[in-house]
This record gives sequence, C-alpha cells and structure tokens, in this order.
Amino acid sequence: MKELTFSKRNAFLILLIILLTGAGILLFRDFFPQPSAMIPTQSPEEVAASQAAVEGTQAFFQIQSETGKDAWLDHFCAMSTESGCTFVQMGADRLWKKYASSKVSVQATVKAVEQVSVTAAEQVWKVEIILSEPLPGSNKSKEEAYVLVVKTEKGWKFDRFLLEPEIQTLIERQQKEDHQ
Repeated sequence: MKELTFSKRNAFLILLIILLTGAGILLFRDFFPQPSAMIPTQSPEEVAASQAAVEGTQAFFQIQSETGKDAWLDHFCAMSTESGCTFVQMGADRLWKKYASSKVSVQATVKAVEQVSVTAAEQVWKVEIILSEPLPGSNKSKEEAYVLVVKTEKGWKFDRFLLEPEIQTLIERQQKEDHQ
C-alpha cells in the first residue's frame, strides 16, 4: 500500500479551498434567499377571534384546585360569553369535585391551528391544547378541540366547545369544498 503524504503547502491549499467554498455557499444563500411559503396575513377580526379562542380555551383548562372553583369560574367567565359562562357553571360542581379531590394543578398552552368556519358574528377555530399533566380520568396531555367564538359588544369572546356531531358536520363540509 502506498502512503499518502501532504506537504504543508498542499494541506494549506486544501483547507483554503474548503473555506472559500463554504464562504461562497453562505454568500450565495444571502444574495439568493430560498422562497418561503407565503403565510397569509390575518385581518384584525381574525386575530381578535383567534385570540378569544385561545384565551377562552386556556382559561377553561388552567386549573388550580387550591384557588377554588369560584376563582376558576370568574377567570373563565371573563373570557367567555354570558351563555358560555352559564353552560360551564351548570357542570362546574361535578367537575370541581374531581379536581379538588385530586388536588389538580394544570397549566395549559393553547394554539389556534386554523379557522374552520366564519360568519359576521361567529367563527369556529380548531385549537391545539397541551396540558402540563393529564386531567383526572384522562391519560391525554395533548388534544385538539373546535371552539366557537362570538362577536359581542365587547369584542370577540369564547362561547363553547363544539360537540362531536358538530365537528363531523364541519369536517364533511370542508372535505366537500376541497373536492370541488
């Protein structure tokens, strides 16, 4: 087998070629940026509605059993419509029994994924929910939900989570529109 030898001069030239090639690639990238996917700009209405969907969902899932049911409801109702607040209040006692006995302390991170349906006074948003830990009786810490937000005199407010039949109807309608 023949042994390869490099002189200092040849090693320097090889290193110089590698460095110049790397610098050329970096300069080429700067002068000719890659086309990026166009991200549509949301209107102020869409921003406000998506923010209401996120904040209402987050308020529902931010649960600190040590602060009590009333504090949780007050925070949620501040983000929600009157009817949404009333709906949650009807089931709050039953929910809170589970939370208090389990000493629940859950943080929620919510992200608006997409606007699914829109009218002048209502919007449906698909949201992604990540919980710091699963709720009692569940093993899920990540979930998707569809939420209805309503335009009120005070701006966009969270109203409620959509039920499974409503979600299926929306998905089927979207699929029909996509195939047309």
